Amino acid sequence: MKIVDIKTILTCPGQNYLFIKVITDDPDIYGIGDASLNGREKAVSDLTDEYLKPMLIGMDPDNIEEIWQLIYRGTYWRGGNIIMGALCGIDMALWDIKGKRAGLPLYSLLGGRVRNKVLCYSHVLGETNQDKVEQAAEFVKKRGLRVIRLRAGLSAANGTLNSTEAQNAPKIEKWDPEFYADEMIEYFANIRKVVGPKVGIIFDLHERFSPERAIYIMRKLEKYNPFFIEDPIAPDCTESLKSVRSHTNVPIAFGELYKSRWECLPGITNRWLDFIRCDLIRIGGITEARKIGAIAETYDVKTAWHGPNDVSPVTHAVNWHLNVSAYNFGIQEDGTVDDKINKVIKGGPVYRDGYLTMEDTPGIGCDIDEEAAKMYPYRRAYIPVCRRPEDGSLCDW
Repeated sequence: MKIVDIKTILTCPGQNYLFIKVITDDPDIYGIGDASLNGREKAVSDLTDEYLKPMLIGMDPDNIEEIWQLIYRGTYWRGGNIIMGALCGIDMALWDIKGKRAGLPLYSLLGGRVRNKVLCYSHVLGETNQDKVEQAAEFVKKRGLRVIRLRAGLSAANGTLNSTEAQNAPKIEKWDPEFYADEMIEYFANIRKVVGPKVGIIFDLHERFSPERAIYIMRKLEKYNPFFIEDPIAPDCTESLKSVRSHTNVPIAFGELYKSRWECLPGITNRWLDFIRCDLIRIGGITEARKIGAIAETYDVKTAWHGPNDVSPVTHAVNWHLNVSAYNFGIQEDGTVDDKINKVIKGGPVYRDGYLTMEDTPGIGCDIDEEAAKMYPYRRAYIPVCRRPEDGSLCDW
């Protein structure tokens, strides 16, 4: 079998997605992957079309590791988000092809099931903290969620979804990390009162705080028993994570912005984190996720792959296959997917009573409707940025 074509499908059903379709010389077998890089999708598409596609045509799609290494190391300038996003889309599509050729679901190729369903959590959103408190209660009572997730600041991706025209600059959110620390603590305490002691509460600090302020918040939250604190600081300084870990026993989830296993190593091998939280698209897909997961298992670190509501059903499906086949699975983020994307992508995990399930289908278990994708043309969009209200200076979003 040979690769005969690679298509990039850039579409905007509510927000921008980039899908990659690897086509083989068998007219009945092709693979689908997700290469969406929120805010830089067109750059990933151009890289794939201009550089990767000509190089890969004629290669055997069965040789996934060879192709992965060729894309990663063959650039010489390796490891950036644009390269890793394109690599992920192609890698997912190759695994999809392998599953279809074998007539087996992806999880079977990864060693088979160790569980039948996947524990998940959903995002508590709202315009005000009171709105979020009410939604948290509803999630637990009516949806049966066992774990919920809160976030410091406004709802994730505010300003990137459902835009009606191309953006020329990022939207600006106001944020003062010093001012909001105590408000975040009070917010968490109110949620704990409403949902009771048995519901897990995740708090995503979204890299928005200095190590000192993150430690202050986490120490105050210890008595409320968080399920874990996600990304308490930015990932740039490894020693900062070490400092945070040394000052609190609250479980830490980290790695959303990591791009490879090498960035993950210090936090895992030193046990500075309890859950590794990489985004499959940022790390180059299934091939790299398997390696990171295996390293994490060696150090009793659990997986909690990134999966917010700007991730497509394709990546959610891949997360699910990795989770049901991994001994050291911890929990899976379950973003609410906009209904429009379900017109473009068919398949993916289904939520029921706090867990995700999927039917057995060869490969990843998703397909793309290219005609439907054309109905939603790409519109340039940016991830928002944060600025302090007093002096206008930039801070982490």
